[in-house]
Amino acid sequence: MQKPKFNPPYGGAISHVADPAEHHGYLHMVAWAVEIGSHAEYIKDRCAKVKAAGAPLDTLYERSGPCGVGTGEWVRFSDINTTGHDAARGFVRIEQYVRELVRYQHAVAQYPKWRRTAPPLKTFTVTITAPITTTVRALDEEDARRTAMAGWGPSPDGTATARLTGPPGSWVAKFNGTPSVKEVRRRPRSRCAR
Repeated sequence: MQKPKFNPPYGGAISHVADPAEHHGYLHMVAWAVEIGSHAEYIKDRCAKVKAAGAPLDTLYERSGPCGVGTGEWVRFSDINTTGHDAARGFVRIEQYVRELVRYQHAVAQYPKWRRTAPPLKTFTVTITAPITTTVRALDEEDARRTAMAGWGPSPDGTATARLTGPPGSWVAKFNGTPSVKEVRRRPRSRCAR
């Protein structure tokens, strides 16, 4: 299991408020605010205010009165009429965002438990067959080959170990297929009948 990652269907990094301590369970408000382009600090502030006011958890926003002052009347996700195509589409997006918040929160809660109970790591040998190319400056082909192979050292088993040298990004490996992976296990000796 990898560390959980929040993958919202919309919004930018400066908007998301995925921490329950910051959104206080007002997932629909977060989704609505991200949809309309609000920043995370504003969203956190609004969530804290509606929590203090005792608003329902599916609150989207507070209706504004004269001069933009809140009326204490909450517009709730469950009360919205989504019969129009555009409204329905927008509210499907909000539902998707809320589902991702719920999934992420659940994954974050489960991750420490998984880390404590994770099975021990196994040893694998991964074989990657690939032509490797590099670009070097040299006087001739022989000099180029010698320069490129300077970091290669033969091993007793007939393979070669490469210490890839050169400026960052100078080596390119193009893979011809999927690496083969085999678990390293001790095999019992077989007894052959004669």
